[in-house]
Amino acid sequence: MSLPGTVSAPEGVPCFLADSWWFALTSRLSDDRFAELAGLRAAQGFSAVQLVVGIPPEVGPDNASAWSSHGPPWFADGRPNTHYLDHARRRIERLNAVGLTAVVYGCWGHQLAWLGVSGATAWWARLVDRLDDLDVLYCLSGETNLWIGREDALLPDRSTDDLRRSAARARLPGRLKGALRPLRARYVRRRHAAAARARREGWDEVLGTLVASTDRAVLAHVIPGETSADALDRASLLAAVTVQTGHDQASRPLLWEWPARVARRFPGRPFINLEPWYEGIRDDFGPADQLFAYWVSMLAGAAAYCYGAHGMWNVGDGAFLAHWGRQSLDTAAALPTPRLLGASHRVLRRHGLPDPGGVTTVDASGGTLRSITRARADGSGAVTFYPDVTLADLPARLAGRDAMGRYFAPDQGELVAQPPGEGSIVLLT
Repeated sequence: MSLPGTVSAPEGVPCFLADSWWFALTSRLSDDRFAELAGLRAAQGFSAVQLVVGIPPEVGPDNASAWSSHGPPWFADGRPNTHYLDHARRRIERLNAVGLTAVVYGCWGHQLAWLGVSGATAWWARLVDRLDDLDVLYCLSGETNLWIGREDALLPDRSTDDLRRSAARARLPGRLKGALRPLRARYVRRRHAAAARARREGWDEVLGTLVASTDRAVLAHVIPGETSADALDRASLLAAVTVQTGHDQASRPLLWEWPARVARRFPGRPFINLEPWYEGIRDDFGPADQLFAYWVSMLAGAAAYCYGAHGMWNVGDGAFLAHWGRQSLDTAAALPTPRLLGASHRVLRRHGLPDPGGVTTVDASGGTLRSITRARADGSGAVTFYPDVTLADLPARLAGRDAMGRYFAPDQGELVAQPPGEGSIVLLT
C-alpha cells in the first residue's frame, strides 16, 4: 500500500537523532560524567538530547533524585531556584559546544497540578528567558495526560519505586495490557472528566503563552494511545504531531501504522515518535529492536528520531527505578547500539531523506513487516529496509563495485557489497 508523505521538518525542527536523558540535570550525574556522555553521543552521530529542566518524571519534587547539586528547580512555594537555572544553562551550553541541540522539557503532565497554570506559565517564562539564546527546542510537557485524578501520588518525595504495580497487574501479558489501555483511558475520562478537562485546558493555556514568547519550535509529549493533536485543543501551535509508542512489544506495528494515520489526518505536518521503546527497559528491546524502530520510523515518514536506553534516561545504578529494569548507566553507556544508530542516520541523510514529499510503501501482514520503502518525491531514488533478509524479495544481487554503496547492514553500521545471510538489510536505490 502507498501512504501519503509527511513534511520532514519545518524551519527550526531539524532532522535530529536524539538520546533521552531525563535526569541529566540532577545530582545523579556529575559535571564530568555529563561532559563525557555528551562527547560520546556527539562522536556516535547524535545531534540532540532530550532532558528535563525541572522535576523529572517518576519522582516527587522533594525527592533527592529530582534535585541538582544546587538544589531543586523550584521551591515549595513555587519560587524558581536561580542557582539551578544557572546550572541548567551551563550543562546545555556543554551540549551545544559539542554540536548537540537540547530538547528542553519544562514539566511532566501531572506536575500542572503541583504548579498550577500560573506557576507552570511562570516557570516556562523563566526557562525561555534563561535558555532562548542557546541551541534548544522546547517540549511543553512530558505525558500531558498522565495520572489524571492521581496527581499527588508522588508527593512530596516518593518515586514510582514506591508505587510499584501489584504483582497480578505486572504479570498481565503485554498484548492484554495494550488492549486494556484504551478501556482505562475511557474510564479515566468518565470518572475524572472535570480533571481531564482542566488538565487539557491548563496545558493549552500554558502552550499559547509559551509559543507567543519564543521563535523556537515547541513540541508536546503525550501518553501512549493518543497523539498530541488528541491531547491538546491548540495542537496546531506545535511544530509537529507527536506520539509515544511506549515500551511494549505489542506496539511494534504502530511504528509504521501511526505515521500513516497522522499523514492522512494532518497532511503536511511533521511527525515524531518522541518515545519508542528504550533499549534494555524491562530487560527487553535489544539492538535489533532499536535498529528496527529507527529504520521503520524514518521510512514511515518521521521528521526525527528519539532513542533511549534504560540506565541512561534515569542515570541508573541498578537500584533507582529498578522496576523498569536494573541496567545501569555504565552498562547503557557501553552499548554498541548508539554507534550503529548514528551510522544509520548518516546513511539515511546522505541518501536524501527525510523528504517532505516522499511516499512510503509497506509490505506487512499479520503484524509482521517484510519491508518498508521511502521513495523521494522527485523519483530519483528510494530506501528500503528489510527486517529479515531471509524473507526479503531483493533484486538480483549485484557484484563488484556496482554493488558497493547499494546495501547497508544496520547491525554492522557499514555499507556492504552483498546482503548478509541473516539479520536486516537496507537497499539504497
